Amino acid sequence: MNLSRIRITPRPARVVSVGAGLAVLVNANAKRGGRRVAAQIAKALPGASVQLTRSTHEIDTWLRGLTSPHTILAAGGDGTAMALINALWRARPEPETLPTIGVLPLGTGNAWAHALGAPKLHRCLELLAHISDNPPTRSVGLVEVEGTLTHFSGAGWDAMLLEDYGAQLDAAKWPGRRLSKSVYGYVFAAALRTVPKIAAYDNPRVVIENLGDVVYAIDRQGVPRPVNTRARGMVLYDGPAGTAAVGTCPEYGYRFRAFPFAERMPGYFNLRVLDRNVVGAVLAGARLWRGAVPLEGMHDWLATHVRMTFSRPVPVEMGGDLLGRRSVVEFRAPSRGIRMLDWHTLLCR
Repeated sequence: MNLSRIRITPRPARVVSVGAGLAVLVNANAKRGGRRVAAQIAKALPGASVQLTRSTHEIDTWLRGLTSPHTILAAGGDGTAMALINALWRARPEPETLPTIGVLPLGTGNAWAHALGAPKLHRCLELLAHISDNPPTRSVGLVEVEGTLTHFSGAGWDAMLLEDYGAQLDAAKWPGRRLSKSVYGYVFAAALRTVPKIAAYDNPRVVIENLGDVVYAIDRQGVPRPVNTRARGMVLYDGPAGTAAVGTCPEYGYRFRAFPFAERMPGYFNLRVLDRNVVGAVLAGARLWRGAVPLEGMHDWLATHVRMTFSRPVPVEMGGDLLGRRSVVEFRAPSRGIRMLDWHTLLCR
């Protein structure tokens, strides 16, 4: 047989579309234009499943139709990310079945996107176009509040500011409405509405009970020290509080490091209480924003389950959305966390 006459036809290479294995949830109401951004993402990542949604029902329906993507991204703000995570938690109760979750910054504060190192949207899309089915991830903890998962939640001044910001936004007319939806809107709401109301009333009293096991107090050097190895049921704090909040994400948004110890210990959230009057808080504003310690009137713990009981109903926010007014509220760290796309590592590759 003349081997030189045998023709070998090469098998065609398997073509993998850019963005294959990715699914992207786009908030139709995102600050930076949901429909336009959805088209931009679909063009940059033609192999990805891109869905524009307006409701929880639409998110649930879309997730049921997906065929096992390795990464699902939320394009929006913190509220969009939490809506996706809660929908995934409902749909896939086993932790090992959850895909990697990522955040594309399209919202107002973008706390999670900043904490995870997400760059501008166009750069995110460039990186995602070359991502593998084994992207770099970080394990991230969550907080459960009244059956809903979030990355931070608080009662007091922070939630009061959200109330006032929402009222200001509703009253704003174009073109002032555009300015009101920026960081300046929060500044104006705080200066013109929230601070005067806080100054007119004393801070409510709060009793914080530890309902978990070991709890750690953060000392003045920022070092966690175990309070008691059998601390279940003990009172951690009993006194006035301008803000009492918990978080597993270091930021509140706009790079405000409200929870500088949030990532110190896996499985725990950073519990913070600020016991200062509004004048003292304003004067300490720069250090408060940076998450500097020690800070007068600030108390920090690492805990897994606490109950707060207030002397009067106070506004409560959850992940940047208002929950309503409560006299009693519990915060619990679920036994499992999630794997989030680590933009810091992806940028260094």
